[in-house]
Amino acid sequence: MRAEILVLIVLALIALVSFLGILTEINKKFGVETPAFGGTLREAVVGSPRFMNPLLAQSDTDRDLVSLLYADLLRHDGEGKPRPALAEKYEASPDGLEYTVTLKDKLYWSDGEKLTSDDIIFTIGLAKNPLVQSIRRANWEGVEAEKIDERTVRFRLNKAYAPFLENLTLGILPKHVWEKIPASQISLAELNTSPVGAGPYKIKSIDKDSRGSIVSVTLTANRYFVLGRPNIKIVFLKFYPDEDSALKGLESGAIDAYGSISPKNIDKLGSRTEIKEISLERVIAVFLNQGAKKEFASADVRKALNAAVDKKSLLDGVLGGRGKIIDGPLPEAAENNLYDPDAAKSIVSKSKTEISFTLTTAKTAELLEIAEILKNMWNEAGFKVEVKNFPIGDLEQSVIGPRRYDAFLYGEELVGNNPDPFAFWHSSQRNHPGYNIALYANSRVDKLLEDVRVEQSEEKRAELYRNIQREIKRDQPAVFLFSPSYLYAVPRDMGGIDIKSVNTGSDRFDTIHNWYLERIYVWKIFIK
Repeated sequence: MRAEILVLIVLALIALVSFLGILTEINKKFGVETPAFGGTLREAVVGSPRFMNPLLAQSDTDRDLVSLLYADLLRHDGEGKPRPALAEKYEASPDGLEYTVTLKDKLYWSDGEKLTSDDIIFTIGLAKNPLVQSIRRANWEGVEAEKIDERTVRFRLNKAYAPFLENLTLGILPKHVWEKIPASQISLAELNTSPVGAGPYKIKSIDKDSRGSIVSVTLTANRYFVLGRPNIKIVFLKFYPDEDSALKGLESGAIDAYGSISPKNIDKLGSRTEIKEISLERVIAVFLNQGAKKEFASADVRKALNAAVDKKSLLDGVLGGRGKIIDGPLPEAAENNLYDPDAAKSIVSKSKTEISFTLTTAKTAELLEIAEILKNMWNEAGFKVEVKNFPIGDLEQSVIGPRRYDAFLYGEELVGNNPDPFAFWHSSQRNHPGYNIALYANSRVDKLLEDVRVEQSEEKRAELYRNIQREIKRDQPAVFLFSPSYLYAVPRDMGGIDIKSVNTGSDRFDTIHNWYLERIYVWKIFIK
């Protein structure tokens, strides 16, 4: 009798499991996938954080954490456009000299304290304070921030600046946490590695090695985040010394995601990972220093340098074709193919003397590979080229600042839908700290660069950008190569990640509150 009862129980359990399985499949078939709260995203990051502070963040690692821990007045969407976050709305005066920003109601810091316009004023004040030595200081020079009331701030500009909305993507600091720290001591404060923010996540725990270096950070969803509590409960960031180490974490299953992966390493990823190819607003080019190398002053020589480069071969060989070929200072796909090796050889052969120069770049695997390929292409055309490299941390002091190079292979970031190429191409920026590293001077381009900064009409601004592109392309002060894609390895089962364009790699986290690892299926009749 007992045996019969046991059989009946087993059969009943089998039937129940089968029924639940069928019910689940029916639910998936007729239901709508809906994000559910939960799960852990384990992300590999190369480098170690130093400043979890939007005013001081310099490395990609710092900026990743700032994007996760802090909120901004405006935050980029999946297409790289600034959209209201802490701000409910903003209004610009017709002359572009005033921007009035109204905050949303009931804003809170991750510690539960109220966030008000006082925090905005405080943050901008620190950004402008020379004692803080913020990398964002230049963005706020000539801007006055005035508190109108608890929810309203007015920004007054000395001169109209069309890309000003990008300034409002600055992470905001809590006044009640930072106000007692002297400005000169901001960079030394412990709060730089144990911050309070208003972003999608907040610090849960930090692990350090025996030397005191941070090796991992565990973040938990911030229920006070202005755009809604994130769907993913925990974000675990593991810091690695290099990409090879990060890849081992991915291969072993210890890590789920990794940003800025090299195209050549994609094949090493397992089936549980997929690659998101995201447009990156960055220009990779070789900038020609006509002051250091008089031969570069010749239009024919610059033409030959461009004609000798097979950009498609370069893009395919180094990046696996993941990016777009460019021929100008803005990251737009090239209109024409300038590759003509015979023309390059013909120009060089007519020169009475040997044209030799040094190609300088940063000591990274991809840039060094690009430099070697360029060297071979130019040597083949008749130039004599040597490659010289410097660690990334030494570039500013040893190369860029003193303008100590013949030709410089470098990447320029152009942020937002209203990029500001002024610092890279205006003649006033030829000396450090300007970034006109081609030492380019063209009065027509100067005027265009000045006009596009103040033009309020989107249509007229677009025309000015086209004219800037056309003028600089004609002069060929650089060999423009390509705009690379940003490659982001993510779990194949992660939903809600719809990113088409980013200005920097850290911008990938601007929409993280929409991502999800857990889901439920809801029948359409129950969805309002």
